[in-house]
This record gives sequence, C-alpha cells and structure tokens, in this order.
Amino acid sequence: MTNEHTFPLILVDTEGSDEKLFEHIERAILAGAKSLLILACDANAFTSDQLNARLQRIPIPVFGGIFPEIVAGRSKLVRGSIVCGLDVVASVYHIENLSDPNEDYLVHAEQLVAATVPGATLVTLVDGLSQCISTFLEHLYEALGARNQYIGGGAGSLSLVQKPCLFSNQGLRQDCAQIAVIDWPISIGIEHGWKKFAGPFFVTGAHDNTITSLDYRPAFEVYREEIEADSHRRFSRTNFHELAKAYPFGLERLKGSVVVRDPLRHEGNNLVCIGEVPANHIIYLLKGDAESLLAASSQCALYACVQVRPKVALLFDCISRVLFLQDRFTEEIDNILDVLPDNVPLIGVLSLGEIADAGHTCLEFFNKTTVLGVLGAGEEECA
Repeated sequence: MTNEHTFPLILVDTEGSDEKLFEHIERAILAGAKSLLILACDANAFTSDQLNARLQRIPIPVFGGIFPEIVAGRSKLVRGSIVCGLDVVASVYHIENLSDPNEDYLVHAEQLVAATVPGATLVTLVDGLSQCISTFLEHLYEALGARNQYIGGGAGSLSLVQKPCLFSNQGLRQDCAQIAVIDWPISIGIEHGWKKFAGPFFVTGAHDNTITSLDYRPAFEVYREEIEADSHRRFSRTNFHELAKAYPFGLERLKGSVVVRDPLRHEGNNLVCIGEVPANHIIYLLKGDAESLLAASSQCALYACVQVRPKVALLFDCISRVLFLQDRFTEEIDNILDVLPDNVPLIGVLSLGEIADAGHTCLEFFNKTTVLGVLGAGEEECA
C-alpha cells in the first residue's frame, strides 16, 4: 500500500500466517519504524505458544490486538494481519485484571498522568470480553480527562471465548487494557444510526454487563415482549442473535444522546451485553435499518476529517454492524473512503465495542457504533 520509506508503513497479509506476520514486522523495523501497531483476525488462530517468544524479541514498542475481522483500504479481511510501522515512539502501558470489580483502576490510571504528553492520542484497546471495561474507562478519564484524546475498541473473538487477544512486547495478553500514547493529535467522528424505538425503561437490576430486571420485571421477559410484537417473530423459533442484532439497547446520556449496548445472549431471564449496564439508569430499545446506519458512516467520516497533513485514518467499527448490514457493509467502507483524501490510508478493525471521548465529557464504551479517527497535525479540513 506504500513504499518502505514512507510512514506510516502499512503492510497487509491476507493469509493469516504467523510467518508472514513476522516477515512484515521485520520489514517495518528495517525500514526505520519506531513503533508497531498490529491488527490481526481471530480466524488466524494465533496462540501464545506461536507468538510470544518472537514478540518478546522485537526491539521497538508493539501494540494492537486480535479482532473478529480487520479493514485495509476497501478490503474487509476475515483472515490476515496488518502491520503498521510508525515513525513515532509509542509509549505502551497495561492495566491488568479487567474483570475484577475489586481492582482499583483509578490508582493505575493516575500513574499514567506523568507519562502522557498533553494533546497526545491514547489508542486504548481492551479485551472486549472483560467485565469491567466501562468502570476502567471512567477511571482513566477521571485521571487524564480532556488533556488527551482517545480512540480504541474491544479485541477478542466472536466465539465469545475469552483468550489472549492483545499484542505486546511481553507477548499476547488477555483480560487487560492497553494504552498506547502517540504524540499526534487526532480528529474523531462517532456515529451509529440507531433510533429510540421503545421505552424508557428503568434498570431495576444489573451487575457488570448483565441486566437482571427492567421496571421490576425479568429483563428478558420485557425485551422479548417488545421485540416479538414489533418483529412478528419468536425467540423460541429463532436464534437469539438473529433477532437481537436489530434491537440493541440505548443508555440515556446528556442532551438526549444514547450509547448503544449490544445484547449478546440471555441466561434464563437475564440479558448479557457487551459492556456494562449500570443499575438505576434509564434505558431504551433502539431500532435501525441499513439506510440509517449507512448514513451514519458518512456523517462519521465528515466529523473526523478535520486535519491538515493527515497521516492515517484509524477505524473501529462494530462487528455487529457487519452482521446487520451483511453484503451492504462494503457501502459503509466506501462512504468513509469517499470522504477521506485519496492519499490517506485507512486501516481498522471490526471490534467488540468501540472507545472514544464523547465530546470532552466522558470516555465511553460504545456498541454497534462507527468510530473513525484521523491522525495527523493541525486543525483544518482534510480536503
């Protein structure tokens, strides 16, 4: 996609081979890269035994993750890897035990304050199947606030089996957060295209990422009644996700905005979501269609494209949007590329949740959302 002396240096493998991955890593290092962003597909079936010893020998900082699918330009890859060599040194930090409700994430986040340059971008990746992601993000923003900018998402597998999924110089990691500090500014767009359909409901019972009751009734019972009435289909005759993919939840936020929560499955009358749902909170059922989601991707790119001399566009798009849009997902990528200048490379992932600063008020963990960041310098429109 580019020559060896131009950065970012983006090298794409479509086979999913560990040998090709390290061949591209070596090529980027020889070309003068000062740090490496690695994005890989879950279907590669990379393991710690395969990768750890070689990752530990890499002489420059490494960060990135394994995701359900990845994006390189107009290509959506279900197998393969991207090695992105950067001409800036990234400082990479990890916060462990992302499923432990007793962990003091604020103490760990406060240790990053002295290590981060104001104005730098924090590429924030998490194990997307961890249980305390939103709590961690709240504490990270409490410590660092609007002095920095943030973009990232949840790594992991659509099998919903938790396993090592974050690349580091120590090897593959799981159940942790990774913060890579890059001394470049970023312009970010965040859009989803889902609209309120039913509610509001009051979350009368919830813990971590599980909703137990809505309006003092079993959560799945309430959800089932609303969805079956609207869709004229029955959960008893349909795979849960086949119905649920069109009906996410929306957490009420300031100024009437909503943050999407994707229901993964039901366990009895409980609903398990990607990302935490707080008790005593207002929640809605959302609904969308292909046209509203695709319009949101265009708007997202327009918001993100506010940079002079942009270096690279980094996309975190929810894998559930692919499952919903199916063959039309290529239009989502086309919409983004139609806005970006021709010389700006696009790389990204189809993630288990997306991370961004929602208007300098808080750091959110989104679902079913498109988050696009244009990394560069200055503040003018891209084109």
